Amino acid sequence: MHLFPDQLTDKIGFETIRAATLKHARSEMAREQLASMMPHSDRQVIQRRLQQTKEMMDLLLNDTAFPLNNLHDVRDQLKKARAENRILPLPVFLEILEVSITARRIKAYLDDRVEDYPELQKISIGLIPLKELEETLKGVLTDNGELRNDASRELQSIRKRLNNKRNDLRTTINRVMSRVSKQGRASDEGPTIRNGRMVIPVLAEYKRKVKGFIHDVSSSGQTVYLEPVEALNINNEIRQLESEEQREIERILRELTGEIRSHRSSIHQNLEVLGTIDVIASKAQLSNNLDSFVPVVSETNHLYLKETYNPQLLLKNKELSEGQQEKVVPLDMELSEEERCLMITGPNAGGKSVALKTLGLCSIMMQSGFAIPARDSSELPVFSNIFVDMGDDQSIENDLSTFSSRLEWMKHTIAHADEHSLVLIDEAAAGTDPEEGGALFQALIEILIERRAKVIVTTHHGSLKVFAHDHEYTVNGSMEFDQETLSPTYRFKKGVPGSSYAFEIAERMQLQQSLLQKARTLLGEGKRDMETLIAELEAKTQEADQLKKKYDSLKADTEKERHRYEEKRSAIEKEKKEIREKALNEAKSIMDSANQKIEQAVEKIVQRGQKDDETIRQAREEVKDFKQRVASELEEVEGGGPDYEDASERPQVGDKVRLQDAQTTGELKEINGNNAVVSAGGLRLKTKYKNLIKVQDASQKKAKQRIKVNIEGGSRYKVVQPQIEIRGMRGRPAMKKVERYIDDAVAAGRNEVQIIHGKGEGILKGLVHEYLDKRKEVKSYRMAPIQQGGAGCTVVEFK
Repeated sequence: MHLFPDQLTDKIGFETIRAATLKHARSEMAREQLASMMPHSDRQVIQRRLQQTKEMMDLLLNDTAFPLNNLHDVRDQLKKARAENRILPLPVFLEILEVSITARRIKAYLDDRVEDYPELQKISIGLIPLKELEETLKGVLTDNGELRNDASRELQSIRKRLNNKRNDLRTTINRVMSRVSKQGRASDEGPTIRNGRMVIPVLAEYKRKVKGFIHDVSSSGQTVYLEPVEALNINNEIRQLESEEQREIERILRELTGEIRSHRSSIHQNLEVLGTIDVIASKAQLSNNLDSFVPVVSETNHLYLKETYNPQLLLKNKELSEGQQEKVVPLDMELSEEERCLMITGPNAGGKSVALKTLGLCSIMMQSGFAIPARDSSELPVFSNIFVDMGDDQSIENDLSTFSSRLEWMKHTIAHADEHSLVLIDEAAAGTDPEEGGALFQALIEILIERRAKVIVTTHHGSLKVFAHDHEYTVNGSMEFDQETLSPTYRFKKGVPGSSYAFEIAERMQLQQSLLQKARTLLGEGKRDMETLIAELEAKTQEADQLKKKYDSLKADTEKERHRYEEKRSAIEKEKKEIREKALNEAKSIMDSANQKIEQAVEKIVQRGQKDDETIRQAREEVKDFKQRVASELEEVEGGGPDYEDASERPQVGDKVRLQDAQTTGELKEINGNNAVVSAGGLRLKTKYKNLIKVQDASQKKAKQRIKVNIEGGSRYKVVQPQIEIRGMRGRPAMKKVERYIDDAVAAGRNEVQIIHGKGEGILKGLVHEYLDKRKEVKSYRMAPIQQGGAGCTVVEFK
């Protein structure tokens, strides 16, 4: 990717991001990669890196601890191990062991979660488990990295004899020291070590009275450190055993070095892969700290920043105490594919440069694999070139003024810019004659537009505002200015040029009126009228924004009331249906009882010889007709009108849909990007498209799931087991099973069910309880009695 000038990453703020990311790196391998990290221009590479970052962000926020630790840089030691007779230092073996353990654990961790983190798992494929090498190293090293006594039989034997001799030496020295002390010939010190041998402190005047060899004299000369003759042979034997021990240690380390040499390429590969994973984790940690989201990689030149904060300002705030932090205003900016140039105008210190830097920095971050502090609907194109003209590039060495350096930048940009370029120009035409500078930069912008580059310009020049208004591929924009307080709001507004508000600010600063009046006269009527018009337009725009906010607030209240009404209406309809169903069931029961009594009366009439066949037949027919009407109405009540079921297809205009949040069904009328309009109950509802689920008439399916009433007294309930078991399952599939089971249990009219989740670490139990809290059909839930599973089983009671 081509960036110009060389200081671009520093000018735009990316070096601040790099430094902050380096603080999260755990290894030298990652720090090296991050130090040389630059944005990429290959779309597939960018999307893959963004997906890696997104998965790692999710992992660090929501999963168990990621075993990314003990990433020792042993690359230099691996190079040294190439020599045949080389012996690596003992501490290096523990570092290699820990690196190998980390590689194996990370591979296992990601292999177990391949469905959740597929891109990270692809990286972990490069990790090579070195189980045999681990076992070899664990067999000779202690947890502290020292050589185990049983690292070899020879070493074990030597150290056992060495310990015995050292015990003998201590016994002998203590015995001699006790005797010399009783004789008053020893100083107050105890036995000590001199020249690697154990000695006793003897007063200088008695040094010839005690048999032995003097190894040292105190600084005062009053004490000599003497090795008693009784300890001489023991000390010699200890020295001999220590030499044997060292030779055996060297032999063991030489063998271990050979083991490392044979696995050198695998260890090196593990280090490289672990360094890459560390880089991704560092990016993800910073992204999480900035509350970032991975933006959409635009397939076109569409650019959309939604509630985007400047990352550099956010990092600066995090270094300050809460009272010292400044408010950071998010940027909302959108340019369609055909809107190739944006001209941002407005007062000084109004946020124009910050808006420019925010766009440039977020673009570089995205193409470097970072999430950005913006909403997840934000969208950025992929640029192959980024050119930034910003700040004072005056060069004494090259004898270049600020304007001359801008011309050098302009020359380079024209030579390399194309349709995949982002060009950011801060304060266009500054540093030279306004008219000439304006014409020069307008010519540059026209060339860049012809090449279909994306150009963002900040300026005060009125001629460039007019150019932006007249050119079909260029749009004006401004940083909002509160005219009541004469202070910037730092909010970007597209489509409206901004005023510099020089006179308004000067009046607020109580500059002399005579000077202001003179300045207005010199400005000229046309220029003054244009600035006044822009100021009035911005005032009207602000007024319109206030009205829109009131409208949005009223609309939200109306929607809330509508939802409340819908819920109340649904509750009333449900209650009405229940009352009617109860009444019809009672009527059916009464009719059954009446039918029995009629039959009994007929029998008595027959027995008494008072039979009237026509009257009896008519009575039976009337009872039969009434029973059929009751049964028909009861069946209609149970049907409850049109019954819908969720379909798997994405809804299209004209489909029946259900709103997830309101459980309302209606017809999908419009789809506008991420938004949609649904007609339900005579109302037009605006909602998010992702909030809609396509539904279909359940009667169209052969296997109806709707519960029907058996008028002749059959069961009304779908068969649902009294309990399910999710013990040992992973969280996501377990909760899908629970959700289906609860739906079935509610539909079947069960009063109580049991969910067996096991005890373990309580993760499944927590997920189940969290889900049950959200179900309005759940009356209560409790842990089962000990005999029914205790803490491993939850009993759910429905309303």
